[in-house]
Amino acid sequence: MAHVSRHPARRRFLQQFASISALAGTPFAANLAMMGAASAQTPGDYKALVCVFLFGGNDHANLIVPRSGSAYTDYFNARPSLALSQASLRVINPVGYTGAALGLHPAMSNVQAMINGGRCAVIANVGTLVTPTSFTQWNDGEPTVAVPPQLFSHADQQNQWQTGLPDRGSATGWMGRMGDLTAPLYNPNSGVSICMSIGGNNMIQAGEDTIQYQLTSQGAIPVQGLATSSSGLYGSGVSQQALRRLLTDSRAGMMEAEWAKIGKRSVDTESIVTNALAAAPTVTTTFPESGIGKQLRMVARMVAARGQLSQRRQVFFVSQGGYDFHDNLVQEQNERLGELDDALGAFNTAINVLGTQNSVTTFTASDFGRALRHNGRGSDHGWGGHQFVFGGAVQGNRMFGTFPTIAFGTDTDVGNGRLLPTTSVDEFAVTLARWFGVTDTLALDTILPNRNRFMMGTQGMGFL
Repeated sequence: MAHVSRHPARRRFLQQFASISALAGTPFAANLAMMGAASAQTPGDYKALVCVFLFGGNDHANLIVPRSGSAYTDYFNARPSLALSQASLRVINPVGYTGAALGLHPAMSNVQAMINGGRCAVIANVGTLVTPTSFTQWNDGEPTVAVPPQLFSHADQQNQWQTGLPDRGSATGWMGRMGDLTAPLYNPNSGVSICMSIGGNNMIQAGEDTIQYQLTSQGAIPVQGLATSSSGLYGSGVSQQALRRLLTDSRAGMMEAEWAKIGKRSVDTESIVTNALAAAPTVTTTFPESGIGKQLRMVARMVAARGQLSQRRQVFFVSQGGYDFHDNLVQEQNERLGELDDALGAFNTAINVLGTQNSVTTFTASDFGRALRHNGRGSDHGWGGHQFVFGGAVQGNRMFGTFPTIAFGTDTDVGNGRLLPTTSVDEFAVTLARWFGVTDTLALDTILPNRNRFMMGTQGMGFL
């Protein structure tokens, strides 16, 4: 049965592509042809994106803090039970930034070193937006423009961050849609999905054609009894082959055929990945034994195996939970960020050892930021927040976007110190997509259909 795309944005893109490709010499057709030629002729052209999703809504106000003068006093007075001491803050001085002096959370020594060393940039006050929204348009909680539905909700804001479509439902995510368009160009001979998750099932990697491949931090997930390293099912090779046929042989019925296709894909992919990891260069860097440390170690191993996997583009998803700080924020954020910092430091070392430091870009994302106002020992759900981008290709030691005034009653305070985002997920994501190799405007419109509401035809935020 032929696969028919029912995703409106993708169908529109294919229709547009078909119509303008018929016109010889059109810029779009020429650009795609050039991308295809480059894919075939430049085997050293490798890039990977790594999304580190912090589930729960990381508190931005203690992540990057004004560290001196009246700006620190305003911050301290806004959340006296949660405020970090001036002496504990790690100094950062982003190039070109002219606002209040800033400090980084004390648990983030490796991130501080990467910022100061030009390997990490700060993306300030980024969040889900339907359209650019000013404080006046927010209008005391009765907006005069469309805003994302169910603001401050975990599930909704996670979904909107990952789909890139806060004004509509979607069965695909922006990295999955990017995979749909780039995998045929860059990974035509790979038997493994361009989108690989070590952090569990997610929306951001779901495409119309792209199906995320899920691994554990130990490697590919085998069907019990059919693992590449297995000697048989209960010691019997005959039984193993019978199970393989049961799971993978084609069937006449529609549902049975789909089941067999999934079974075959699972068995085949496990074999490809296990063999590729065994043949790949060894990752010698020591990673922490935390959950996020183990996940990033597996990402490093898959990067090392890119040649064995015939992949010139890779998209990874890892995750860390525990950021919903309604209580005990100071201690728990210190623990979570300490684990994250150790893992990111090891990953930075590993990709340097592998020689891929300029080819791997890692970024953080989270449900939302949190309210500036304390509720005793914690803080409630917010909206905008700060994120990081890491890698040798990053314009590091810089601040992108607008860093907010950390106080109540500002032009970004939509209540209790919740930040009205001044940078959209679209602006953030389109910069990553362009670096990854998607430069055509129609392709970018397929990946991020709302981007022109924010980008106005520009080339992105400039951090890559």
